[in-house]
Amino acid sequence: ICDNVTGNVIGLDLHGSCSWLRGTIDDNSTLFRLSHLQSLNLAFNNFLGSRISPEFGRLKELTYLNPSFSNFGGLVPSEISHLSKLTHLGLSCRVLTIEQRTFDLLASNLTKLSLLHLGSTNLSLIKPFSLLNLSSTMTDLDLSGTRIQGNFPDQIFLLPNLRVLYLCGNIHLTGYLPKCNWSSPLRELDLSLSDFSGEIPYSIGNLLFLETVDITYCNFMGSIPTSTGNLSKATEILFASNHLTGQLPHHVSGLLYLTNLDLFGNSLQGKVPSWLFTLPSLVSVNLAWNKLTGPIDGFQSPNSLEEVHLEKNQIHGTIPSSLFQLCGTIRFDQFSKLKNLQFLDLSNNNLLSFTSSGNIDIKYSLPSLLKLSFSNCNVSEFPSFLRNSEKIHGRISKHDSKGWKSLIDLDLSNNFLTHIALHPWKNIRTLDLRNNKIQGSILVPPPSTEVFLVSNNKLSGQIPPYICSLSSLKYLSLSHNNLSGTIPPCLGNFTTQLITLHLKNNSLEGHIHDTFENASNIQSFDLNCNKFEGSLPRSLAKCVKLEVVNVGNNMINDTFPCWLGSLPLLKILILRSNRFYGPLCKSITTFSFQALRIIDLSRNEFKDFLPRRNFTSMEAMKNVDEQATRLQYMGHAYYDESVTVAMKGHDFQLYMLNLDQIYIPNQESPGLAELSNQELRMV
Repeated sequence: ICDNVTGNVIGLDLHGSCSWLRGTIDDNSTLFRLSHLQSLNLAFNNFLGSRISPEFGRLKELTYLNPSFSNFGGLVPSEISHLSKLTHLGLSCRVLTIEQRTFDLLASNLTKLSLLHLGSTNLSLIKPFSLLNLSSTMTDLDLSGTRIQGNFPDQIFLLPNLRVLYLCGNIHLTGYLPKCNWSSPLRELDLSLSDFSGEIPYSIGNLLFLETVDITYCNFMGSIPTSTGNLSKATEILFASNHLTGQLPHHVSGLLYLTNLDLFGNSLQGKVPSWLFTLPSLVSVNLAWNKLTGPIDGFQSPNSLEEVHLEKNQIHGTIPSSLFQLCGTIRFDQFSKLKNLQFLDLSNNNLLSFTSSGNIDIKYSLPSLLKLSFSNCNVSEFPSFLRNSEKIHGRISKHDSKGWKSLIDLDLSNNFLTHIALHPWKNIRTLDLRNNKIQGSILVPPPSTEVFLVSNNKLSGQIPPYICSLSSLKYLSLSHNNLSGTIPPCLGNFTTQLITLHLKNNSLEGHIHDTFENASNIQSFDLNCNKFEGSLPRSLAKCVKLEVVNVGNNMINDTFPCWLGSLPLLKILILRSNRFYGPLCKSITTFSFQALRIIDLSRNEFKDFLPRRNFTSMEAMKNVDEQATRLQYMGHAYYDESVTVAMKGHDFQLYMLNLDQIYIPNQESPGLAELSNQELRMV
């Protein structure tokens, strides 16, 4: 930009979005000859970690200087304080450091400064009290993530023109909010991830222009003052993860523009006030992980809510029918109006009960629903908004087949459902029905299914062969049921995507078919506690991602599977209580098992000595890296099984499989190798 009269260059905008400069600005740069320059924007370039030249101090006419996030490094030169006409200064950069002397000069000389952005710059050498020297003209102060530490002077909050104050991300910065005379044009206040503490003062209600306040992850305590309702221009109130107690204000009507209220992770008590659901602009409210109780009172006015979190509280009683008018949140009989609802999670509210309007002729449909979770809600009657017929107690009936094309994730685990006559969810990917009371034969879900979990139910009959039509299946758990008969021959090779196959604790019998040569992604193979016989399938040796093989408590008649020793990730091998016989592998090369951490060979018919050299070759049992050894499949939400191992003559069920142990009792072998604690972590 040039002056219209003199033609002198007075403005230079070299923001990285336009130019993206790369290199250095040396002391002899022609830039410093532009003595009439008033505005210089160098933000978001790459100056290769070079220092900020002290020659910038020659540009005495500058009112705007911003070299932020341009990879300048080192110390900020004190010569910047010579720019006495500056009103806007941005020096944000993680590799920049400001010393105390330089900051004092900036604060005392730049008396016209209204905007100071130092976010991410290293201010660890600065004493917070020196901030008191900043100009009273300051409107915008950003000290976020600057590593400044000590006690923040509360007088800064009282600067008469301050509109924006960012102190977030300074975990060693302490301070309190002013208790009185706090009245300013403040619009944005962010103290999140700092060590501010004390009570939220009643005077916060005097900030009539406040739009956003964020004190997440601080140490505030006490109750939320009723004066918060005076923040008539507030759009976001974020008080999550503090130590707030007491009840929510009983009546608030002034938060007309509030869109986001986050009170997660406090110790708030009492009832959930109905005014929350009547705020006209509220989109998201998070009250999870508190000590709130129920019931929720009724109300009349609908609002624009899209997201409500009430989990991990003590809410009980009946959800009022007035709540069903909320767009995008909990609805039952009147769910039909929520055409855009995509996610609904009511998990872990086992005291909730469901009501309806009594109109049994209405047909309900949620055409956009993608994910539904009812886990651990003690549901015994299938909720009316999930079906198209009335009086269904514990069943998903054949009438429930319309309006569910969009649903892809459904979690109904840990309830009391008893029957499934039809899967009405045509495009389902995740179907979790674990820990119910579902009876009858297995009803195979649609071909789109990737996760099918029905363990801990009362299913009976055989595993149907058409389960192999699920070509996208990754996780299959049919454990802890009453299934019988043989397993379909196709179960090992119907898909290359299978990750877990869990059939434990049933009455399955016959041979395990040797069809796993294409199961290249399988990680967990658990057939424990059945009646399988014959040999262990040799094709498992081609499953190079296997981490768990558990075939304990069957009638398998085979020799020790030395051929599994080549699997690079195998961590758990359970062969207990079978009819394995003969010697263990004689060769160390065939008995490598380099990753093995748990092995149980108890209650078999092995003969001969158990060679010391075989077990000392198991390197993973000697050296443990807690991070590196955590079983990868255990990190997935779809694996919650355990293994039973014999230790000191007793059976133990292990749920946390970050162990390194080996135990081989009750063998009829002539000898057992003595292994030192230094050689194996647990024996």
